[in-house]
Amino acid sequence: MTKPRKKTREEVTAEIEDGKKKIRQIENREKVLRQKLSQEERRTRSHRIVVRGAVFESIVPEAKTMTDEEAAAFLRLALTSEEC
Repeated sequence: MTKPRKKTREEVTAEIEDGKKKIRQIENREKVLRQKLSQEERRTRSHRIVVRGAVFESIVPEAKTMTDEEAAAFLRLALTSEEC
Protein backbone atom coordinates (compact mmCIF):
# COMPACT_ATOMS: atom_id res chain seq x y z
CA MET A 1 0.00 0.00 0.00
CA THR A 2 1.45 3.35 -1.00
CA LYS A 3 1.60 6.28 1.30
CA PRO A 4 -0.33 9.37 0.19
CA ARG A 5 2.08 12.13 -0.69
CA LYS A 6 2.17 15.19 1.51
CA LYS A 7 0.81 18.40 0.06
CA THR A 8 3.22 21.20 -0.49
CA ARG A 9 2.86 24.51 1.33
CA GLU A 10 1.64 26.12 -1.91
CA GLU A 11 -1.02 23.44 -2.42
CA VAL A 12 -2.30 23.88 1.14
CA THR A 13 -2.31 27.67 0.75
CA ALA A 14 -4.22 27.35 -2.56
CA GLU A 15 -6.72 25.01 -0.91
CA ILE A 16 -7.27 27.51 1.92
CA GLU A 17 -7.80 30.35 -0.57
CA ASP A 18 -10.24 28.19 -2.53
CA GLY A 19 -12.16 27.49 0.67
CA LYS A 20 -12.25 31.21 1.53
CA LYS A 21 -13.51 31.97 -1.98
CA LYS A 22 -16.33 29.44 -1.59
CA ILE A 23 -17.25 30.92 1.79
CA ARG A 24 -17.46 34.42 0.25
CA GLN A 25 -19.64 33.09 -2.58
CA ILE A 26 -22.01 31.42 -0.12
CA GLU A 27 -22.15 34.56 2.04
CA ASN A 28 -22.94 36.67 -1.03
CA ARG A 29 -25.65 34.21 -2.06
CA GLU A 30 -27.12 34.42 1.43
CA LYS A 31 -27.10 38.23 1.21
CA VAL A 32 -28.94 38.13 -2.13
CA LEU A 33 -31.53 35.68 -0.78
CA ARG A 34 -32.10 37.81 2.34
CA GLN A 35 -32.63 40.88 0.13
CA LYS A 36 -35.16 38.97 -1.99
CA LEU A 37 -36.98 37.85 1.15
CA SER A 38 -37.04 41.41 2.48
CA GLN A 39 -38.41 42.71 -0.84
CA GLU A 40 -41.12 40.05 -0.86
CA GLU A 41 -42.10 40.88 2.72
CA ARG A 42 -42.32 44.62 1.82
CA ARG A 43 -44.38 43.82 -1.28
CA THR A 44 -46.74 41.62 0.77
CA ARG A 45 -47.12 44.31 3.47
CA SER A 46 -47.76 47.03 0.87
CA HIS A 47 -50.41 44.89 -0.82
CA ARG A 48 -52.11 44.18 2.52
CA ILE A 49 -52.16 47.90 3.41
CA VAL A 50 -53.65 48.87 0.05
CA VAL A 51 -56.32 46.16 0.22
CA ARG A 52 -57.32 47.09 3.77
CA GLY A 53 -57.41 50.78 2.87
CA ALA A 54 -59.71 49.97 -0.05
CA VAL A 55 -61.99 47.95 2.24
CA PHE A 56 -62.08 50.86 4.71
CA GLU A 57 -62.99 53.32 1.92
CA SER A 58 -65.67 51.01 0.56
CA ILE A 59 -67.29 50.74 4.01
CA VAL A 60 -66.84 54.43 4.91
CA PRO A 61 -67.15 56.47 1.69
CA GLU A 62 -66.39 59.68 3.62
CA ALA A 63 -62.89 58.29 4.27
CA LYS A 64 -61.89 59.46 0.78
CA THR A 65 -62.09 63.08 1.90
CA MET A 66 -60.70 62.57 5.42
CA THR A 67 -57.17 63.51 6.35
CA ASP A 68 -54.90 60.78 7.67
CA GLU A 69 -55.39 62.11 11.20
CA GLU A 70 -59.19 62.15 10.82
CA ALA A 71 -59.21 58.60 9.45
CA ALA A 72 -57.01 57.41 12.33
CA ALA A 73 -59.25 59.15 14.89
CA PHE A 74 -62.35 57.64 13.24
CA LEU A 75 -60.92 54.13 13.40
CA ARG A 76 -59.76 54.58 16.99
CA LEU A 77 -63.23 55.77 18.00
CA ALA A 78 -64.95 52.97 16.07
CA LEU A 79 -62.71 50.31 17.57
CA THR A 80 -62.86 51.52 21.16
CA SER A 81 -66.54 52.42 21.37
CA GLU A 82 -68.79 49.96 23.16
CA GLU A 83 -71.84 48.64 21.41
CA CYS A 84 -75.21 49.95 22.54
